Amino acid sequence: MRKTLGIIGSGNHFKKRMYPIFRKSNFFKISGMLRRKSIKFNNIRNYKDVEFFKKKFDFVYICCPNNLHEKYILKSLMSGSHVICEKPFITRKKNLNRIINLAKKNDKLIFETFMYCYHPVFNYLKKLIKSNKFGKVRYVISNFRYPSLNKDNNRYILKEGNGFYNDAASYVTSLETYLFENKQPISKYFSQKIANKVDLRGNIFIKYSNSTRHYFWGEGQNYTNNIEIFFDRATIHIDKFFSKATNEQIILKIFSKKLNEKVFKKTNQFVEMINHISKNYNRKKFKKLNIELIKNHTNLFTKLKNK
Repeated sequence: MRKTLGIIGSGNHFKKRMYPIFRKSNFFKISGMLRRKSIKFNNIRNYKDVEFFKKKFDFVYICCPNNLHEKYILKSLMSGSHVICEKPFITRKKNLNRIINLAKKNDKLIFETFMYCYHPVFNYLKKLIKSNKFGKVRYVISNFRYPSLNKDNNRYILKEGNGFYNDAASYVTSLETYLFENKQPISKYFSQKIANKVDLRGNIFIKYSNSTRHYFWGEGQNYTNNIEIFFDRATIHIDKFFSKATNEQIILKIFSKKLNEKVFKKTNQFVEMINHISKNYNRKKFKKLNIELIKNHTNLFTKLKNK
């Protein structure tokens, strides 16, 4: 039997990326929505707040404004639903422990949607880092930068908890937890932002005992979406690392004694992410892993944000 899915929010990202996947899914069945506008969405019933949580969906997918994530994560867990939430999972860590304890108590999955982690190039790179084939990682440069958007874009709306740190910096900061799994203490860090009502662009510097990171993020810049990792004996570069079209081949370049390239087939990383959740959501190890990922990323993300 397909699992019931409640949707909170239905912006452009949901309409373009996620709705087509859920609609075709053999695992999920969209059974209701909670959205600010009561207009019907493709014949899916729209519920008011109280009615929505009385339905007790198997899963709730949260894609509403950032400042509402925490509220709806808690309500979803209290109603007995697994939670899939768009990044950033929460924008402050005040109630992080409460969320984690509630997820553990109710034996529910909490999941932050970093779709790039489910593309084959990510998995290949992570294994390469763990193998120490090229020695230790010495420094990393990564960018998620893009031109200014239309001024009515919700990322410019302060009251909804938006801004470009939440949108773009969440990707580069997630590397520390999702890709590198850093457990060593940070010896030094620096975060700089340029803002006008909301934060627009900035850079982050993180130093560990034997490696450093340089991250650049935000709007009003040339489009750059990549990662470059400098090892003892090689350098790896991947373009379109975070966001990539489904019909696009991705190339991992290894600069060592000679240039080597590995080409990855066209992949819909959103589909891969949802399939991964479908197969693993009820495994204790998977639930525990995602609690740790959310905990570690939220702690770093909020620390750098408030610097």
